[in-house]
Amino acid sequence: MKKNIALIIILSIFLTSCTGQNEKNMKVDKKEVAPESLSKVFQGIDELLSKVDSIMETAELKDSEFQILKAQEEKKEEKSKEEKPSSGGGQGSQGQGEQGQGQGQESQQGGESQEKQEEDKMTKDHELFLKWREVDKKLEEIHTSWNDYEVESMDKGNNQQKSEELKNNLNDFTIAVANREINDIYKAGSRLYNSLAAYFDLYKDEITGDLSRIKYSVYSAFLQAQEGNIEEANKVLSQTEEYTSRVRKELKEDKIKNLEKLSLSIQDMKLALKEKNMELLKIKLDVIIENIRALRD
Repeated sequence: MKKNIALIIILSIFLTSCTGQNEKNMKVDKKEVAPESLSKVFQGIDELLSKVDSIMETAELKDSEFQILKAQEEKKEEKSKEEKPSSGGGQGSQGQGEQGQGQGQESQQGGESQEKQEEDKMTKDHELFLKWREVDKKLEEIHTSWNDYEVESMDKGNNQQKSEELKNNLNDFTIAVANREINDIYKAGSRLYNSLAAYFDLYKDEITGDLSRIKYSVYSAFLQAQEGNIEEANKVLSQTEEYTSRVRKELKEDKIKNLEKLSLSIQDMKLALKEKNMELLKIKLDVIIENIRALRD
C-alpha cells in the first residue's frame, strides 16, 4: 500500500514537472510583437503625412473653389444635425417647457447666427493655418512616442548607429515641418520610415519592418519622378519585390489577398511612370499606402 502511494506521488511530481516545462517552452516559442509606443511612431508619421496631403490639396484651390467646398461642408453638417434624433423628455415635460421655448429658441438662434458669421469669415489662409497646427501637434506626439520607446530599444540590443540615424531623420522631419516645405517633409518622412524598419525587425512577429521599407521606396520613387528621374524611380520600385516576398512568408492566409492588392498597386505605379503625370502618380501612391494600411489592420 505504501509503495503504491509513493508511486502515485512520484508520478504526480513528474507530470507536474513536464507540464511546467511545456508551458515554459510555449512562452519561449511565442512570437514577439512590437510595443504600442513603436507602432505609434509609425502611425503618427502616417497621420502626419495624410494631413500634409490635405494641406497640399487645400493650398492648390482657388479662393472661389475653397468657398464652394466650405459651403458644401456646412450644408452636410446642417443636414446631419437635422437628421439627428432629438432626446426630449415625455409629453408632460414638453408641455411644461413650451412657455420658455420662444426665449430659448431666440437665444439659441442668436448664438448660431454669431457662430455662422464666424464661419463665414473663414478664409483659405485661416484653414491652412489650422491644418498646420494639427500637423505640429501630431509631430509632438511622434516625438513623445519615440521617447517612450527609446529605452526599450536599448534593452533589445539596438545599436547606437541606428539610433543616431533615426534621430537625425526625425530632426530633419521636424525642421521640414517647421519650414512648411512639403517636398522636404515627404523626403524626410520616407527616410524616417526606412530608419524605423530596423526597430520592427527586432520583433519576430512583425511585418512592419518590410512595410516601412516599401513605404520608403514608393515615396522615394514619387519624389524621383517629380524631379524627372523616371529610370531611377522605376529602379526603386523594383526593390519592393524583395520586401513583399519576405512579407508573404510571415502572413496569415486571410491577408494574402491584401498582399496581392499591394503588389498589383506597385506594378500600377510602375506603369504610371511612363505617363510622367504627377497627379496620376499621386493617386497610385495613395492606393499603395492604403493597401499597406490594410495589411497592418
